Amino acid sequence: MLKMTMRCAVCFLLALTVSAPAFALQMLTEEYPPYNYTENKALIGLSTEIVVEMGKRANVPMTFAIMPWPDAYEQTQRKVETCIFSTARLVNRERIFKWVGPLASNEWGLFAKKGFADKITNLADARPYRIGGVTNDAKIMWLRDMALTNIVEVKEDKLVPGMLTLDRKKLDAVDLWVTGINAEKFIVTKNKLKDVKLVLKIKDEPMWLACHPSLSEATITSLSNALAAMRKDGAYKTIIDSYDKKFAP
Repeated sequence: MLKMTMRCAVCFLLALTVSAPAFALQMLTEEYPPYNYTENKALIGLSTEIVVEMGKRANVPMTFAIMPWPDAYEQTQRKVETCIFSTARLVNRERIFKWVGPLASNEWGLFAKKGFADKITNLADARPYRIGGVTNDAKIMWLRDMALTNIVEVKEDKLVPGMLTLDRKKLDAVDLWVTGINAEKFIVTKNKLKDVKLVLKIKDEPMWLACHPSLSEATITSLSNALAAMRKDGAYKTIIDSYDKKFAP
């Protein structure tokens, strides 16, 4: 595990300091723990380690870069030999990417300040409230498909907790935060927040590696076969278990 983490760190630092070689597949991601995030200036996370190992086994050179999700999402659609992780495979995204995975599973939830007293038992109950989320993120796309349209978009997930309020009339604020349950735990702990609570679990969604549609089928197949081999020989489970332990309540 330590060796794998160090390899991630090296890939990340190289991506920041040198130009990517023409043959390398560029992997873009965001700060979204425990799946992909930086720690001591190194890119780590369970999805990161899975993707690194897939590249090694498939003999696919990779460079890594971390940036706000909207930027990564747009770049992956524009640039050949580029992939993004970790992301949900929604119907409206199916044809704009090629897919490898799933890498992991992500349980989504709606969160509020602890003083939030209104009862929310389903998505319909949440429609009157302002919901903060990340631009181009699957969660807000899905909420809009579910007829929740009062969405306030930001570039990074960590910005939303500071916008939460109990005052429905406060400007530049939100009443609810949509994020992953694991991500919320990490962000709240890291920022020493004690006044955020889960109000509704809404969905359990697989997370994938999504690549530019022009990426060769041979590369997609090689990466998919590598992931299948990791599941078969236990390497995948070892990575998942290590982060389950690290992020246990």
